[in-house]
Amino acid sequence: MIVVAILLAAGGALLYRFFSETSLNTGTSSGGSAIVPQQEVNALTIYDWWTSPSESAAINALISVFETQYPSVAVVAAPVTGGAGFNMGPVVKSFVAAGQAPDAFQMHAGYEAEPYFDAGDLSQIDDIWDSSGLKQVTPDIIQQMCQFNGHFYSIPVDVQRSNVIWYNKAVLSKYHIDPATLTTWPALFAAAAKLQANGISAPIQMGQSWTAGQVLETIIAGEGTDFYQDWINGKVTSPNDPRMIEALQTFKEYLSYTNSDSANITWDTAVDRVIKGQGAFNLMGDWADGEFKLVGMKYGVDYGSIVAPGTQGMYGLVIDTFQHPEGASHPTNSIRWLQVVASRDGQDAFNPPKGSISPRSDSDITKYDSYQQAAIGDFKSATHYFPSVVNGSGAPQDFELNFITITGNFVADHNVANAASAIASTTRQFLSEYNRTWSL
Repeated sequence: MIVVAILLAAGGALLYRFFSETSLNTGTSSGGSAIVPQQEVNALTIYDWWTSPSESAAINALISVFETQYPSVAVVAAPVTGGAGFNMGPVVKSFVAAGQAPDAFQMHAGYEAEPYFDAGDLSQIDDIWDSSGLKQVTPDIIQQMCQFNGHFYSIPVDVQRSNVIWYNKAVLSKYHIDPATLTTWPALFAAAAKLQANGISAPIQMGQSWTAGQVLETIIAGEGTDFYQDWINGKVTSPNDPRMIEALQTFKEYLSYTNSDSANITWDTAVDRVIKGQGAFNLMGDWADGEFKLVGMKYGVDYGSIVAPGTQGMYGLVIDTFQHPEGASHPTNSIRWLQVVASRDGQDAFNPPKGSISPRSDSDITKYDSYQQAAIGDFKSATHYFPSVVNGSGAPQDFELNFITITGNFVADHNVANAASAIASTTRQFLSEYNRTWSL
């Protein structure tokens, strides 16, 4: 018998779980699984931050694939509210530090995994990459993002594109705005100004500070791949760098068309306002696609997307992963979970409702909508890939967290000089932590 208790306090993001020491299964399961050791409870605990409607649908679809293969396993999903993992991270770290590591937890590829690796909290999983054939069907840059010292420590479940601007087609059509013409920031701002003149006070909807940070990093990418590469390699250390000044000036103008309550709403609330026609545009990763689909809107008919100005041919990478923690409570099922996550069936169940695409080049494209099929084509033909800083991959975590705070301050005061100085000084402060060399 298993006793499971989960306490989720919204304010403190506190989770507690307890499992009895009695195993559910000492033989072979009906799913054909191997014998579970006597001392190991036949359960699986999963921690993630996928709590919006489309995100919940996606992780539930992946769990269903696992449950089909291992029907006797008691699966306990513990979602923690808060986009991009800013609430979940401290929860998981507290469990790991206490020697109670969960069996699986969502984590961005790249720098976000480094503190766990440095502390010896992650197990090497080269064998899963080999047995699943993942190496043969996954691009090199994603493989590198899942490695430390040449070995694999995480399994990617998706590829999400960060440099996408979503629009409500009916709103643009009403005011005779052709989204195909919005290829530069001045063109986008002219469209936004037209909408404001017609009574839409905030034509560009934006959420809390991490989403604002994603906007700014996308604008930085639009200044050129060389500049973005310098930035994530810790080389933009002057407060007077003209490229950063220009990016911040563009962001300042962008903010003049956004909602005044951005600091107080979530990313999916901002998307929902575009869905309802309360705004026309939202710069967000393609996980937003799932929100449009969930309410029955059709891509190309009711809504659409454009690549953020200046980033045509570039693909902003946000990669979610799972890993095998050292000291996992249920190591057998932790490995089984990773095998499902790595599989084509698992990824083709998860990504269609999520709005993302599979890292596997052999995914079944017929299961994906028209936006995702276009994204698959763009991913394969992209001239440059750039890892997101705000979403955990591109820069050290200490820099990331400070950058989000700086961005939030800028949203409030619009002071270009202060923001440029703060970004440069934060880079210098954490320069010793830049131990990856990105080549874009």
